[in-house]
Amino acid sequence: MRNKFINPLSRNIMYAVILIALSLLLFTAGCVESSQKNSPPASATQTPASTCSAEANVCTVDLPRSLTIDASPQVYSPLMSSTVGIGFTPNVSGLKTAGVEYEWSATYGHFVDWSAPNYTVNTLSEPVVNHGEKIYWSFIEAPESPPAPVVITVTERDITSKKPIASSSMTLSWKNNITVVVEKIE
Repeated sequence: MRNKFINPLSRNIMYAVILIALSLLLFTAGCVESSQKNSPPASATQTPASTCSAEANVCTVDLPRSLTIDASPQVYSPLMSSTVGIGFTPNVSGLKTAGVEYEWSATYGHFVDWSAPNYTVNTLSEPVVNHGEKIYWSFIEAPESPPAPVVITVTERDITSKKPIASSSMTLSWKNNITVVVEKIE
């Protein structure tokens, strides 16, 4: 029996088999561990509803619905040469994105379009309604002191019935009279 493993080829094959077996064990143990960590406790009551079809081999899960606003840059001043304002896009999760439109409003300042192909700056009248394209918010002069925070609101609504589906708002605070900072997204 000892002569069987003296051959270098046999020994290398044996080591390869052992390494593969250990790798499979570690991989399997890692998967079980991480799925247990990410699973909600058995007492959790917020389990998404699902409907499964055995014929189609498909299960649909109702995901939590949310609409938030993505903003860039997080700090803005009209003195900046790199942008015409803070760019906003709707960030949608679990909501339909076909057959909807987005209505934007601001408590101060104005929205502008700065898009391809020619990237000219066009001031938009409020409320701005689009289909999820990026829009920019800007201002020309500082508000009266003390400056109130600026609230940006977006509402997703059905394009035909105009019925609201979801909404989100963002607060911009004044760093000084010529600079705003993204503070809070609701």
